Amino acid sequence: MSETHWAPEETSVLQLSSLLRESMSPSQEARTIAMDALKTFEGQPEFINYLCYILIEASTNQALCLQCSAEELVSLRATAGLLLKNTMLQRNSGYTAHGMEYVKNNIIRGLQNNGGNKLLGNLTGIVITTLFSTLYRQDRSDVTGVAMLYQLVELSSQGNEGAIKALSKIMEDNGQFFQLEWQSSEGPIKPIQFLTDAFLKFMAQTDQLSTIVRSESIKCLNFAIALQLQYTIIKLDEILTNIFHLAQVDEDDQVRAQLCVSFTTILEVRPDKLVNNLDGIVQFMLHLINTVQEEKVAIEACEFLNGFVTSSHIPKHILQPYVSQIVPVLLAKMVFDEDSILEYESHNEDDAFQDDKDEDIKPVAPHIVKKKTVSEGPKGTGGDSSDEEGDDDDDDGDVDSRWTLRKCSAATLDVMTTILPRDVIEIAFPFLREHLTSDMWYVREATILALGAMAEGIMKYFNEQLPVMIPFLVEQLKDAWAPVRKITCWTLSRFAPWILQDHTEFLIPVLEPIVTTLLDKRKDVQEAAISSVAVFVENCDSELIETLLYSELLASFDKCFQFYKKRNLIILYDAVGRFAEKVELDDVAMQMILPHLINKWSTLQDNDKELWPLLECLSCVVSSLGERFMPMAPNVYDRAHRILCNCVELEAKSQQDPSIVVPEKDFTITSIDLIDGLAQGLGAHCQPLLFPNNDNSLLRVLLECLNDPVPEVRQSVFALLGDIVTYCSPQLMSGTLPHFLKFIGNEIMHNDDPDGAPSVINAVWCLGLISERIDLSEYLIDLTRVLLDVFTTTLQFVDVGILENIAITIGRIGITHPEVFASGAFAHDTVWAKWTSYMSTVESAEEKSSGYMGFIRIVNLSPPQIMTKGTLVSIIEGLSFNVEAEVFAQDILPFLMNHSQQIQAVSHQLTPECIAFLQRFSS
Repeated sequence: MSETHWAPEETSVLQLSSLLRESMSPSQEARTIAMDALKTFEGQPEFINYLCYILIEASTNQALCLQCSAEELVSLRATAGLLLKNTMLQRNSGYTAHGMEYVKNNIIRGLQNNGGNKLLGNLTGIVITTLFSTLYRQDRSDVTGVAMLYQLVELSSQGNEGAIKALSKIMEDNGQFFQLEWQSSEGPIKPIQFLTDAFLKFMAQTDQLSTIVRSESIKCLNFAIALQLQYTIIKLDEILTNIFHLAQVDEDDQVRAQLCVSFTTILEVRPDKLVNNLDGIVQFMLHLINTVQEEKVAIEACEFLNGFVTSSHIPKHILQPYVSQIVPVLLAKMVFDEDSILEYESHNEDDAFQDDKDEDIKPVAPHIVKKKTVSEGPKGTGGDSSDEEGDDDDDDGDVDSRWTLRKCSAATLDVMTTILPRDVIEIAFPFLREHLTSDMWYVREATILALGAMAEGIMKYFNEQLPVMIPFLVEQLKDAWAPVRKITCWTLSRFAPWILQDHTEFLIPVLEPIVTTLLDKRKDVQEAAISSVAVFVENCDSELIETLLYSELLASFDKCFQFYKKRNLIILYDAVGRFAEKVELDDVAMQMILPHLINKWSTLQDNDKELWPLLECLSCVVSSLGERFMPMAPNVYDRAHRILCNCVELEAKSQQDPSIVVPEKDFTITSIDLIDGLAQGLGAHCQPLLFPNNDNSLLRVLLECLNDPVPEVRQSVFALLGDIVTYCSPQLMSGTLPHFLKFIGNEIMHNDDPDGAPSVINAVWCLGLISERIDLSEYLIDLTRVLLDVFTTTLQFVDVGILENIAITIGRIGITHPEVFASGAFAHDTVWAKWTSYMSTVESAEEKSSGYMGFIRIVNLSPPQIMTKGTLVSIIEGLSFNVEAEVFAQDILPFLMNHSQQIQAVSHQLTPECIAFLQRFSS
């Protein structure tokens, strides 16, 4: 029997259905037995056919209807649908070639045969979407793909909401493929054409189709517009005509939300289409923000305003006339809504002594560990230095971490103040002055939030008012209402740059009250205070912390460890970690801080997620304490190594047994980072700890981790490997070096994932260190080709941090093997100019010196006539600043002699620093 006309065997249907029901049993034992039995089915080619049959036909199967109630049938069908989707995702490589005909030709019936049950309709849509993602977009010659799109369009025209939702999800995941040719029964076709026409028709049928069909149709068009699909852009005028019409006549919230998204999307890709109608669009958005009850609509309207003020295509003079209209609305919407006010007023009592419930603790994710991509010069590019901004978003005093109209309004006001500070503040300040001392706490709170949102503009153009404003804000830390104290902590942290750059006389008067607030009797205020302290520490010079703040912060952290409950301990770990990165901790710190960390470390289980921030914090503390941590290092390393090995082992086993639960990647990442912290802290003394008796099992575990698809894992491995190479004997790498170099090469070649840029940066950085300590002669041809392919490409965008680190690494390799770059792709003036350009931003003297040492050796082997005067000037400028030139004077002297005539010709272009540098080498 062909798969198209496949029919199930009744016995198998009943047997599989029974297992599916048992897999949902409240009994753990019954679920385990059922799951084991299901595995025997999974290997059979017809398995997905049976799952599809149960999803779409279970309610018409008489035997199943006799065995199950209506409610049980829905649950059975839903379970089959979920398992079908997961099986298709796991096995798409094996199931796309065969075994899918029944599913392809019948799954659409699940949208018709669901008895109006939205869950079953949505699950069928998810399966259909999975078909397009795993099968059709890779095999566009399969005519059933276009046929299914036509079926979905037809069902949508009949009001089938499951069909239009499926189309919406398919457009989101696969829209870019629909502008390519697909095969249909009538020949090649570009699906985006009939899809766009259908969506346009649906959105205009206000009387015939439901609001869901109309709003989802607009959503589909929004995806196409965002992707700038050619046919949709051609139809943009027609789309806009429909959008403007609906904006006038359609008052449904779902439709209006999508209309706002339409305007925002078009503003991003074709702002010229909106210029003539900007006034009407802005008025429409302000009207929605002020009048709609559904916050989602107001948020989307505010998102348009945010896009409007941030768009590089909208000049200031076009934005300026709207400031007086937009600012008052934003300020008004920064006040808590009524539900939030009631919530806060019913929970303003002290709660610092109450234990936290697990469900009240926000998920934690690593972000403070001292990585190579964060801590040292050019490797910081593309790192995680934006944590404070993320904290700002989450810590504006709202009831929860949802993106709200209040937050969107604050973000928009922030940008507007930065672009047009005088205009915004002239409108805003009268409102703020009037409400700063309001009797209503929520008005005071919103006013302080507004000041924080406007901080950047205020600091630049109205700093003369800050000497009065800052003390006033400090006083608000004593407010009776916790939300006011909380938002004040955040707002004061927003002015940290102003205080720390030119007004340090305010540092102690501001920071001392915030430090006092660390022990507030409200947990959410504690959280805001410790976050604020972390921002000040992050932005403060190390010397300032050591001389003015060190003892007070240590004592405060000590009290916080004794006072804080679990949720705020996580924030405290972050602050202590940042503090440890800034200063070298002394014996007092060991006595005050370390016991808390070690005690917590010893009480947490290996699978407790609180270990993540604790491991990060320990990593920073250990690195800062250095050799003083030596007595505790073995126990800490043994546990970190055990956690890492367990993660790697379970990951490997899960490849053969999908039922094995793999620990979350954060356990892997933070355990590697802690081992790296030990390596950095102990320096040359780390080798006996990490490699007892020259046992290199740690290196083998790290090699396994480099197979991990998660770039953050590889990022941490390369960071640790670089420090191992720095502090340990090169002989340890003898057996594993070729494997590590292969992974490094692969990482550099696959540099097109923005999320993976920090991992590529660390791989390049690591290669440079290896080249300085180990002779890479036999590997250099392949490795330098990879580096130069990325460094010289003009065909793709490459992260600037990657290019900076490649420049350093080229120099480091050039120290020992300059000949590999003295000819070929690197030996061109334009490439040398590019090299000096990226080296100009390197802050680390050690890295810049190493880079230039190798570069000058490369240039000395190249013909001098290929260098232009501009490049020569750039090289001299680079050598004259932040480079330990005397260390490689024997290379610089011949370079200057080879180019002496050119140097005389450009002498008038040289800065005094360059002249002074040349004079050092002329005597």
